[in-house]
Amino acid sequence: MNERYETGLIIRAARREDGGDLTLMANLPGVRHGTARLPFTTQSAIEGRLEAPGVNLLVAELEGTVVAQAFLMQQSGRRSHVGYTGIYVHDDHTGQGIGTKLIEALLDLADNWLGLRRMELTVNVDNADAVKLYERFGFEREGTKRGDILRDGAFVDCHMMARLKDAPSFV
Repeated sequence: MNERYETGLIIRAARREDGGDLTLMANLPGVRHGTARLPFTTQSAIEGRLEAPGVNLLVAELEGTVVAQAFLMQQSGRRSHVGYTGIYVHDDHTGQGIGTKLIEALLDLADNWLGLRRMELTVNVDNADAVKLYERFGFEREGTKRGDILRDGAFVDCHMMARLKDAPSFV
């Protein structure tokens, strides 16, 4: 299913032919800065993720070019009610509402198709825009992993965030 917006943005499932656009995006300085990605990600590594079992990959396409990616991995066993997610947006397309459209699509998938009750993610503490976006959709900070990611020779803390849907009472 493709979701088209008045801006011409299309949210759809990732395809193998998106590998080039996704590789370009993964290697951008802004994307790398805001994620745990290493520099010099290869296209074959990206294409391997496109076919990984249990991973739902969505892309945002604008004028025929992929400008953002989101993933949702459903956990297994006694954690099958949990999904782990993340988003990244092309450096030239941040602040345009693309992340908002992707998180809406991810949460629709999680809530209405997979029946997930808990969505988890980690986000660098200095990525204020991403933290704000996730909080708008009901994600709450559950803790901070100190020195979690090595970036440009320095360790960066990450927030663990989660969104609970129709949470049962806990023992």
